[in-house]
Amino acid sequence: MNKQAVDYVQNQIAQASHRLRGHVTSPMGETYPQRHIYKKLEKYLQDFIDRKTEQRWIVVPGLRGIGKTTVFSQLYLNLIPRYDVLRILYVSLDEGVGLLNSNLAEVLEAYESILGQSFERLQEPVFIFVDEVQYDAKWGLTLKSLYDRSKKVFIFCTGSSAVSLQTNPDIARRVVMEKLYPLSFPEYQMLRHGICPTQDLKDKLIQAVYTSIDTKEAFKNLKILEKEVIQYWSRVDKLEIQQYLMSGTLPFALQFNNSNQIYESINTLLDKIILKDIESLKSFDSRTLQSIKRLLFLLADANDVLSASKLPNLIGMDSVITIQSVLSVLEQAELLIRISPYGSKKNTINKPNKYLFMTPAIRMALLGIVGKEATFQTRQGRLMEDTAALHFNREFVGTGLANLSYDPAQGGADFILQIANRREIVVEIGIGEKDTTQVSNTMQKIKCDYGVLISEGKLAHYEEKNIVCLPLPYFLLM
Repeated sequence: MNKQAVDYVQNQIAQASHRLRGHVTSPMGETYPQRHIYKKLEKYLQDFIDRKTEQRWIVVPGLRGIGKTTVFSQLYLNLIPRYDVLRILYVSLDEGVGLLNSNLAEVLEAYESILGQSFERLQEPVFIFVDEVQYDAKWGLTLKSLYDRSKKVFIFCTGSSAVSLQTNPDIARRVVMEKLYPLSFPEYQMLRHGICPTQDLKDKLIQAVYTSIDTKEAFKNLKILEKEVIQYWSRVDKLEIQQYLMSGTLPFALQFNNSNQIYESINTLLDKIILKDIESLKSFDSRTLQSIKRLLFLLADANDVLSASKLPNLIGMDSVITIQSVLSVLEQAELLIRISPYGSKKNTINKPNKYLFMTPAIRMALLGIVGKEATFQTRQGRLMEDTAALHFNREFVGTGLANLSYDPAQGGADFILQIANRREIVVEIGIGEKDTTQVSNTMQKIKCDYGVLISEGKLAHYEEKNIVCLPLPYFLLM
């Protein structure tokens, strides 16, 4: 028995509730509102307690710094008044366990000894929260063994790599994946100003834009929702849109008063992801690791798609293969979103992938560190593309409901959303009152259901072009 692990677990049981309270309250002592995912996770927990489900192993992947520990803390503290503290264990493999030079299996063995009975003999439920689980290479096998040993154990775990978590062979058929994304605009307003979203408005907008029979029906349904949209924005300062694009997608950024503090914190976060998270996904030599930040700078400052074949000479990596490997890992670490060129593999083999950031705040932080944050207006279009890619991943791609691509031709549209192999929608997003040219260009080449133009213009319907114009205030509520 590892005595250090026993001491650690005893300390966690005694102190975790006090430590985790700091994650659920602001520096001013105000309790943070619960994000949308909280209710979903709480239901899994309650259904287990009520014996309504066999789903008792929930994995929450997501980018480092987007609030996974806060949600965990809220769930943990919700259990404390209802159960003996001995029956609720919270551990972080990133911090406490890693510093002990121990592993998850030893921690669970120590916990079992403290419980005074084997997991197989449990008569009352036990709740185990494991933060940043990917830091133990054998986490999947360890938790699978625990899961199989007792139906009285409920497991929550988080990780900073959705791909590596989802492809772990030891967790197949046992876990439920509930990915946590950066903040949506309504979540940002709720956390920053206490302005709650209008009930069901998001779902109604999504249905109107993406499931209507044609643009005529889409426009009609959006017009019906116009009053609710106006009522929501009557409570919100429109200048908040700029703040949201610059830093509002990351919850921890809300505690800072100026952009320098925010960007320094984001860049510190990026360094930690490169040195810790990426290293846990794939081993790179020191030269390659040092070049990753330069690659991110280049992607942040780019006005267009960059070909991987041109990058090695620009950033000092030794080959295209290394570049592609690094880009793949950055995607796994939830930093980048890869958008493939539209078409068959044969027709797009020489076309580059487009890489956008999981949150526009990362792009702004990278530009800020090299003194280009003042160029917000010139980069706003790319920030909005990041925001759109985040939206599509959160609502469709991340749940397996759709594929996302782009038109690689000159003057082509930003996105082509293929929903469940049944519907294709061409989408362009930009600043100002953009015209429909890019949407029309792409629609002339591919067979699609209709086009959507997202801009700062008015709600409009171009029936002859089969395009609906969606104002940015509508889109941000989806």
